[in-house]
Amino acid sequence: MNTHPRLRPGATDATYQVCYRVGELPSSPAARSDYNGGVVRPGAEKMVVWSIVLSIAFAIGLYLFIDSRIKASREAALKTVNAEAELKEKRGPSMLDAAAAVAVPFVANVGAGRFADAYQLLAAPYRSAVTPAAFEKTCRESPLLAGARSVTLNRLRQQNAGGAATVEAMGVLDSRAGAVPIGFVFLQESGRLRILVVSLAGVPVLQGVTPR
Repeated sequence: MNTHPRLRPGATDATYQVCYRVGELPSSPAARSDYNGGVVRPGAEKMVVWSIVLSIAFAIGLYLFIDSRIKASREAALKTVNAEAELKEKRGPSMLDAAAAVAVPFVANVGAGRFADAYQLLAAPYRSAVTPAAFEKTCRESPLLAGARSVTLNRLRQQNAGGAATVEAMGVLDSRAGAVPIGFVFLQESGRLRILVVSLAGVPVLQGVTPR
């Protein structure tokens, strides 16, 4: 009896014939090819770690970039402000500041009854046309002037005619009788502003244009 090499031990040629006919002939194991057997694949944990590391590095880089831009913008704005301040210091006070430096003490003196001090801040043409007594009488007769507490100037207009110059300043008078728009006309005298006309709500109440 001959056994067949492709069948289990003890199988004869006849068994082989029977198995062949019914399709039960065992086949030899198929050969397998492992094409990636020599390739080392990174683990999923390593890939996650590297993703986190790269994300953190990107976030830090972005933060540093934005922070540097903010600092640069802040420094540029600070330089601009400092340059403007230095320029203002070199130029001296503005004309509006100069007008306020006269109008504020004038109103404070009138409101406090210090008419002699306020009179000294008036322009020469006014003092030539209006006596101190007449000036005091006019101020006392105006509830707004007599009750004056403070003044704020917010607008200014300057006009030049030949060698002469006038300055008009407008603002708001705060008085115990209420708040009202106020206007001043100044003259330049020896490099200083002096008051020629004072108007309340557009109506001149103190003016040295004509004798009174």
